[in-house]
Order: sequence, then structure tokens, then C-alpha cells
Amino acid sequence: MTTVPKVSLIRCPSYSNELIETLQALLMPFGGMAAFVNPGQSVLIKPNMLTDRTPEQGVTTHPEIIRTVIRMVRTCGGTPLVGDSPASAVKLERVHNTTGIATMCSEEDVPLLSFESSGSVSVQSGDALFQIAKPVIEADVIINIPKVKTHVLTTLTAAVKNLYGVLPGYQKANLHKSNPDSRSFARLLNALNVCVQPALHIADGIIGMEGDGPSGGTPVQLGFLAASTNAYALDQTLCRILGIPESSVPYLSSENGAPPRIAAQLIGERPEAIAPPHFRVPGTLAARLLPAKLIKMLDRFLWIRPTITSRCVQCGRCVEACPVSALDMQTHNNPSLSPDRCIGCCCCHEVCPAKAIEMTLSPLLGFLRHGRTLS
Repeated sequence: MTTVPKVSLIRCPSYSNELIETLQALLMPFGGMAAFVNPGQSVLIKPNMLTDRTPEQGVTTHPEIIRTVIRMVRTCGGTPLVGDSPASAVKLERVHNTTGIATMCSEEDVPLLSFESSGSVSVQSGDALFQIAKPVIEADVIINIPKVKTHVLTTLTAAVKNLYGVLPGYQKANLHKSNPDSRSFARLLNALNVCVQPALHIADGIIGMEGDGPSGGTPVQLGFLAASTNAYALDQTLCRILGIPESSVPYLSSENGAPPRIAAQLIGERPEAIAPPHFRVPGTLAARLLPAKLIKMLDRFLWIRPTITSRCVQCGRCVEACPVSALDMQTHNNPSLSPDRCIGCCCCHEVCPAKAIEMTLSPLLGFLRHGRTLS
């Protein structure tokens, strides 16, 4: 018999002192935190620590959400740990400090792990082989706390996509290289979600991001928290709240390895009641909706590439992040792109601190998007 997943929704306008009561109410339909954490268990809390942005910028999981979950875990007798592998893995200390998560963990006396130095374990899922951070494998319980954001490659990034951070170091960039299009990357994400299955997902939707996320968009007040034991049910519900067609989120498609869709039992607020009046998503990538044979025929006409704008501060982070060396930093100049090398993975867009990189559609994709032919 198939179990119907629950998704709990609750209004939460700010990261205030009432957060503990709000989170307790959010988890009540599941039996509270005690339903997931037993005394003596190690509990890995996995936030989104994409890059070095402040909490107010809406890029990373807010430290007050993590703090509250830490305290709830301890109340149940669990031992909390916090860890993630950011896109800017070489700037790990800066990421920890700027996001406010290092200070919070210090105040709570909780280890903030470096997945890059913790070792890894090889795990096979279908045809995919992952090197997963050892603390993820060894934890008794995993609590996934994604940020509710848009994403220029996957349209939405939330519970399913957030697990990409269990892969330490530049492995993530290399996997982008070998899975460059949205379909193959979605299959990769779904294979990873078979390997790592958190007990609980809590989505930070108090302040989210719209537009060209996951780091170059605009912070937006959404004012809600959502929770589920099922990552797919949670992300499908977030699509409903934000007005995002599920068909535009490739990792939610069963054709790309997602599990068969099961209508969730929604508890608390109705999605329509907490939906923002206007929510901007990235330009729909029509190529992900085209038949594979047609994509192969039209390959050279269907692309998305970075454009370096005048906001560039010449920090070189995009050059460091590119998995295929398609960007080159020239002396006294903005980075230059070799279009024939670019795979459109959006890694450069994710790490740019100045929002100076815009992902540009090819003329054919732009035409399809403008005409909403396949939207």
C-alpha cells in the first residue's frame, strides 16, 4: 500500500523569537521533532550554504532556522551537527562567516563540518557513482533545510536539489560537466536522492528568491515555512504555492527518474492562501521540453550561456568555478567566454558575488520562450 506523504504549511513572517513555536506547530502533524530524533542519535542538519552571502540576501538558509532546529534536536536528546559543501568550496571559511552560520554554530556549541576535509564514501546509484561526504553516510538522522529559490537551470531549487551539497569539493562541477543539460542533470539529482534520504525536510520560505536564482535573483518576502518527509511532495507543493508549472522543473519528471507522483496530504495553510501575488521565475528553457531526437538535431541552436555585464568586479570566481575552463580572466579585463566550450551549467552564475552574470538564451530558445510555444 502506497503511503500518502504529508506536507505541512504554516505562515511565518520573520526570523523572530516566535520561530520555535512556529516550527513546533509546523512539525506537529508528524508527531513533532521527537518522531524523527531519539536520544543519543547523531543528527546532521544540511542547510543551503551555496556561497558567501548574508542572510538578508535570500541565497542561503537563514541561521536562525538552523539554530531553532539545533535546539529542538537537543531537546529530544540528539547530537546535532551542521554541514554542507558550498559551490565556493575553496572559500569555505568566508562562506561560513558571511552566511552567519559560523557565528551561530559557535554560539550553540555545535560542530560546523567541512565536507571537503571529512572524507567521502563511494556510493553507486544506477549508472551514477557519487563520492558522498562521510558525515552524511554516518549520521543517524539527516534533516534537510533548503532555501526556497528559483534556479536558472532547474527553475526551482528546494528539497531535492539541496542534496547536491552532500557531494564535497569540485566533484559537483565535474558532474555538471558530464551532465550538462537539464535532463541529464535532473537524472543525476534523482539518482542522488535514492542514495541520501533525509528523515525530514524543512523549507525556509520566510525570505526566498525570485528571478534568476539561485544567487543572482531578488530576495522576496514569502512568509512561510513548509515541511515534509518526502522531498518530491514538498517541492511539488512549493511549485503550487509559487505558480511554477511542475513540467518546467526537470527533476520532478518521472521521465528523468523522479518517483511516480503521489498527491500529498496538505496540512495547515492552503497553498493558494500563502501564494505571493507575483513571483518571477527564470526564463523557461524550452529545450528541456523538446524530444531528445529533436534536441540532438538542433543542438547548435539550443544553448544558454553566460553574459558578463558591466557589474563585473573582476574577482575571477567565475573562472575558478567553471568545470570546462570556458571562462578566462584577461589582464585588466572582464572574463572572456569560449562559447564552444560552455556547457550552460550555470556554475559561474551561482558564485558571482556582484550579480554580474546573466544567463542568455540562444535566439531559437528566446523565440520559443517569447512565443510561449512550449511553456
